[in-house]
Amino acid sequence: MSTQAAKDAPRRKDAVGDERAAALRSAATAAQAVIAAYTVAQLAVGLAGGTRAGFFAAYVLVSMVLLVGSVVFFLRWFRRCRRNAQLFDPVGHRFGPGLAVGGWFIPLANFWMPYRITLDIWRASGPRGGEWVVNAWWVAWLVKTLGTAALMRTQAHPNGYSAFEQVSGVVAGVLAVLVIRRLTARQQEKLSA
Repeated sequence: MSTQAAKDAPRRKDAVGDERAAALRSAATAAQAVIAAYTVAQLAVGLAGGTRAGFFAAYVLVSMVLLVGSVVFFLRWFRRCRRNAQLFDPVGHRFGPGLAVGGWFIPLANFWMPYRITLDIWRASGPRGGEWVVNAWWVAWLVKTLGTAALMRTQAHPNGYSAFEQVSGVVAGVLAVLVIRRLTARQQEKLSA
């Protein structure tokens, strides 16, 4: 290796790390913003009276757009985190990178596979500890998802709006943003090392 090539190698590595960090930061910011907007919209309609709120019909349309946006931006961020985690720890993952997105769409497996992938990403991205935030987020997501499905089957008005949906949605949304912030920070630190 020439002397100049030896000097340029660390700079190229730093540039790649900087590019990955910038892409991760961008994905995290977008995911957090859309999830926060969706969570605030849920809270606003709940405080305004739920289905009795004058703007509920408009809220339904806006909430669907925000929900789809939340899914798209979250999965974009999640995929980026999984790709970074593969660089940090090439062998410490139970599932391949494609399942970081695909695992969310496999019936029944979507209740545990994304959780396991998140824990693998967490562990590859920094020192042990702090997994409580992943566990709390996952429990909140399961409670909201399964609880809402159960309510839709048992309520007289399955398209109605309940306090349970509002509270569980806000808790799950806040915890999702917290997971994004903490996992992004862990990866940013590792990328800059």
